[in-house]
Amino acid sequence: MRPFLPLALALVACGGAPPQESTAVHVATASASHASTRALVAEPLRDPEPCTRAAELVRIERVPEAENEIRMTPDPGSGEKSIHFTGSLNDDRFPDLIVYFNDTCGSTHECMRGVYLGCGEGEYLPVWGPEYAFDLKVTDTETANGYRLIQHISRAGEFEAIVDDLHFDGQSYQPVPQEMPPRP
Repeated sequence: MRPFLPLALALVACGGAPPQESTAVHVATASASHASTRALVAEPLRDPEPCTRAAELVRIERVPEAENEIRMTPDPGSGEKSIHFTGSLNDDRFPDLIVYFNDTCGSTHECMRGVYLGCGEGEYLPVWGPEYAFDLKVTDTETANGYRLIQHISRAGEFEAIVDDLHFDGQSYQPVPQEMPPRP
């Protein structure tokens, strides 16, 4: 029996109309890339795929005293973390994040970064990293499965960079396979 069915039966018995079937929602605080811009949005309780991997989910919360600092549970370590990108990678109304691990930068200015898909209720699924990157840029290019490409930029030298496109393969973000030239 669906949870709202007894309520619908009670309303019909009293002469009211039964409610339309809808997905469960809760009100959450969504935020843009700056902590000062907040809006209340109604969102489904959980994105069904790939967020069904509940054992891998992490909770990410903003630290109230800091502008962009976050707290992760369980914490992967690596010191202070902040949000580098907030937006949608798959147009599912859940904010997805690119997290910057502030205390991990090396001499090449590459720092650990991670990509997290929003699953609702403050829970996120890690789908890339944390790995070293000079930068991660979300593109406007959508793949066949509806997820946006991410450019993984790494340093190749003082003034050179290597740019690899990452695509979501249903489980995680992976480098886009390069076409192999035909063998002679």
